Amino acid sequence: MKYARLSKALYIGLDEAGRGSCIGPLAVSLVATDDHGLEELRDIGVKDSKKLTSEARLQLFPRILMASSYVAIKMIQPHEIDIHNVSALTMKAMCSLVKPLSQKAPIKRIVIDYVNPAKKLERLMKGILPREVEVLIVEDADDKYVECMAASIVAKVTRDNEICKLRDKYGVKGSGYPSDPETLEWLKSVMSRGEIPPCVRRSWRTVKKTPLGKTLDHWLRESQCA
Repeated sequence: MKYARLSKALYIGLDEAGRGSCIGPLAVSLVATDDHGLEELRDIGVKDSKKLTSEARLQLFPRILMASSYVAIKMIQPHEIDIHNVSALTMKAMCSLVKPLSQKAPIKRIVIDYVNPAKKLERLMKGILPREVEVLIVEDADDKYVECMAASIVAKVTRDNEICKLRDKYGVKGSGYPSDPETLEWLKSVMSRGEIPPCVRRSWRTVKKTPLGKTLDHWLRESQCA
């Protein structure tokens, strides 16, 4: 988290990384900057994180921090995702990032990459913001608004760093997404030995389709009743 230049009206971008992953946390990020910072983000080549290589994202990350007035990140861990609705968790995290900033600086606009149901998120945001703040929840906002592009890069770099730690700790392979053959092979390997590392999202369909699926169903029911 970083504070600077909080006297000027801010433009806020919110995005997440790792929503569809079956391994590791969901990263939710906020990037706030003023008019000058928006231009600086454009000048340094900020764009949707999905259109950048990992090396390009890493190079942009510190430059985004320098161009921003405020940056904040919240990590949602697999055990939380297994018990609660991931959209509800994402909305809660976004609101928790915005609320302290709304008490410290004037906000001009908030742009959020689409989270469903959008009307609920808009209502939650307006409940913690002054009436004059513009709230936009837009599909592909991370490809249309530079503040949201910056937030997507921050979220992606932060989550990738967490996945690197999981590789060292648990031997995780691949990106952590169910579409990644390396990740699937690793999942099958560890679960064939009866192991379910805590970095695995046990509620995910990909994981529940393994031979340990019935055991996972039982674990989830017990967790939700606790």
